[in-house]
Amino acid sequence: MHPVEFVILDDFQHLVDADTNRILRKVSDWLKTLIKQTNVPFLVVGIDGEVERILAANAQLSRLFAAREKLEPFAWDTAVPQTIQDFSLFVTYAEKGIGLPLEADLPRADLLYRIHLATDGVVGNVMNLLRRSAYQAHKEGLDTLTLPVLAASYEKRLMKHVGKPNPFLSGSSHPSPHPLTPSSPSPLPPVDPPDSAGKRSRRRKERQPLARDVLRAR
Repeated sequence: MHPVEFVILDDFQHLVDADTNRILRKVSDWLKTLIKQTNVPFLVVGIDGEVERILAANAQLSRLFAAREKLEPFAWDTAVPQTIQDFSLFVTYAEKGIGLPLEADLPRADLLYRIHLATDGVVGNVMNLLRRSAYQAHKEGLDTLTLPVLAASYEKRLMKHVGKPNPFLSGSSHPSPHPLTPSSPSPLPPVDPPDSAGKRSRRRKERQPLARDVLRAR
C-alpha cells in the first residue's frame, strides 16, 4: 500500500453550517490537528469568499494555508494572443481526457470561440459541456464532437446556468470582436501527436519537484 502523499478537500465551504450560517469550529479544529499529526500537505478547494471566511475564523488553521490561489476563468482577448493559446491548450488536454476531439470540418478557432462564449472560460463549465458532449456523441455513434452535439449539450447542461443564447446553433453569430480576422494570424498552438506530448510530459515530470515539497517549502 502506498503512503498518502497529498490530500485534497473539495467543497470546503461546507464547514459553514447551512442552517445556522455558523462555521463548524469543532470540525476546523479537528482538521488543524489532523494536518499537524499526519505531516501531509493538504489542499482545500471551495467557493471564493467562503474559504477565506472559514480560515479567518481559526487563526491556527489559517496559518497552515499561507499559500492561496484563485482559479480565474480563461480569458479570450484578441489583443493578448496568449489568452487564446492558453484556452486552446486547455481544451486540447480536455479532448484527450474525454477521448473525443472536436470535429475538424469547422475552423478550430471558431469552435473554440463558441466554447468560450458558452462557458465564460470557467473550467467547470467547459468540462461539463465536453463530458456531456462526449456522452451524446458516443450515444449517437460519432467519433468527434460535432456542432449539433455541442448545441444539444449546451441546452441540456449550461443554458439555464449561463443564461446566454446557444452559440452552437448554425444561425448564431459572434459578438464583436470576432476571434480571428482574415488579416490576423491564427493564435492557436499546434496540437502535438499523443506520443510527443507524452514524452514532453515525462520530461517535465522529471524536472518538477513533488507537490508536497513545493507546499512544504512555502
